[in-house]
Amino acid sequence: MKHVFERVMVVLAVLSAFTMVVNVAFALKNVCPDCRLTVEDMELTACPACGKIINKCLICGVINPVKNDNCSSCNASLAESRVLRTIDKQTREELRLGESDRAKIEVELGQIKNIVEEDKLTAELAAREVELLTKMDWWSKANLKALEFTRKFPDAPQKNLVNKCRVKCLRTLGFLAMEDSEFELAITYLKAALEIAPEDKNAAHLLKMSLSEVNPPKEEK
Repeated sequence: MKHVFERVMVVLAVLSAFTMVVNVAFALKNVCPDCRLTVEDMELTACPACGKIINKCLICGVINPVKNDNCSSCNASLAESRVLRTIDKQTREELRLGESDRAKIEVELGQIKNIVEEDKLTAELAAREVELLTKMDWWSKANLKALEFTRKFPDAPQKNLVNKCRVKCLRTLGFLAMEDSEFELAITYLKAALEIAPEDKNAAHLLKMSLSEVNPPKEEK
């Protein structure tokens, strides 16, 4: 148990350093993790001194040239793979690093982001992005992406999925606004949800409660 705890602490230290130092990903990109040689030829896939593969994608397994920031096969960011590969493989497997549902979603969102930057976004990927953001409980961002989807792909077959996600986001945002006593804002969110899904009973109930807070019923004399 103590041994596992020590490994956890080592991993946390490595990951903390990764998030705190902005340039660490690039530093690892052309430095061999074994012999620490700085690789000058960015087209290479392995260290010329010890033969260590430097830029292997841990998502799909493809070996990339040192110069790549994203996998040439699956388009996943290679920064995380470079950091994880500095951690002992057995430790990675025992702790299941990068294998949680949220970690997998973050990888997929990163892939979609890269595609967006290349101006290759499709309706299918845009809808998937909304779905993933909703699963992550990033309500505001998912709502904005859903609006963006509606503007770009108004007649896409994924429209129903996006609308379903947006209603959930709006209903949740409305509820959170109610908890903060921001009832006017809650009303705005909940009305928008009901415009998309008039049959949503939960949104209708929350709207009724919010309206009663803004305009309380007059007491009978």
